[in-house]
Amino acid sequence: MLVRISGEVKNYPWGSKTLVQDHFDLGVENQRVSEVWFGTHDGGHSKLMGSNQLLSDAIGSKLSFLVKFLAAESPLSIQVHPNPTQAKDGFARESKAGVPIGAPERNYKDDLHKPEILIALTKFEALCGFRPRAQLLEIFRAFADSEPRFAELAALTETGASFEEIFMEILDDHLLARRFTKSVQGLVADSIAEKARLLAVGLLGKYSGDTGAVAALLLNHIKLSPGQAIFLPAGNLHAYLSGLGLEVMAASDNVIRGGLTSKHIDKAELRKISDFSELSNPLVAPKKLAEGLIEYQVEASEFRVYRAEVTGSNLLADLDLPVGGLIVCVSGEVAIGTSLEEREVLKKGEVVYVGRANKFSISGGGAAFVILGSKRP
Repeated sequence: MLVRISGEVKNYPWGSKTLVQDHFDLGVENQRVSEVWFGTHDGGHSKLMGSNQLLSDAIGSKLSFLVKFLAAESPLSIQVHPNPTQAKDGFARESKAGVPIGAPERNYKDDLHKPEILIALTKFEALCGFRPRAQLLEIFRAFADSEPRFAELAALTETGASFEEIFMEILDDHLLARRFTKSVQGLVADSIAEKARLLAVGLLGKYSGDTGAVAALLLNHIKLSPGQAIFLPAGNLHAYLSGLGLEVMAASDNVIRGGLTSKHIDKAELRKISDFSELSNPLVAPKKLAEGLIEYQVEASEFRVYRAEVTGSNLLADLDLPVGGLIVCVSGEVAIGTSLEEREVLKKGEVVYVGRANKFSISGGGAAFVILGSKRP
């Protein structure tokens, strides 16, 4: 089975008016497009092109993963996702308490976890996990001369206070968030501290008085080049800041927020499920499988993600297809063929579902991502 599918466009305020439109020719001109969903999630069903049939109906089941084009012009919230046990317990607890699924204060929309990977399609900035303690101490000490509160935070950091304690200290300090821009002035150019200051000032310019903008100092500020990726397992505090990326995740909608948002923040739940350990290297190291084929190896049973690049002199033939999945063209033009003698030619931004065949091949001149699920529909 090889069929073209549509994506569902989302128009959240943080989206871009140009990234998706210019890169993929999707969405409406001069309208903010934040995400385009491909999959079988209830929040955004894909349909078969031409017939308008739901993909889930066509394959007789739901995919274990969700794929999105994500275009951020403004920062998304600092957030974290639960592990499987936390998701089940949280969903059961809130359901038993009678909290409506759509209620603003509801944390758990389903009983599933949500590991995810973000692969940059353009230059992309993000916050991902807690930066090394030595860096954090350097930042706090540099800020201490102009803002005494940071001297206290430096002392906490130096004496071994946990990242949990430091993070919550900042998240609760609304006065610090309100006076940060005026009190902490320019530092040594290109230093870690100056880069962190500029980050916080920029975030406060968009989210005035939001303590999450100062708490962001604790997180790794990552600048990805196209093709680079970060993985966000359960407990990883993160935020997407700017750029266009391909996001693949387990098919869940469970998000607990920690700042840079006007939405509900449950500090107790945030504290409970966050991983407060250091993350020295947030980048995913791709593994080369063949010429023109790499895998982004991550610890997620719901999906596997590959990037295929083909040219006139290099095609990828007779690849195993153990389960159904999606193939997303992101540049040029690629032809997809299956062992059932099906064939589709994709241009960038176009997506197919492939399944019920033992093998598939990719040829042409371009690049595509192949996302395979956890079971055969």
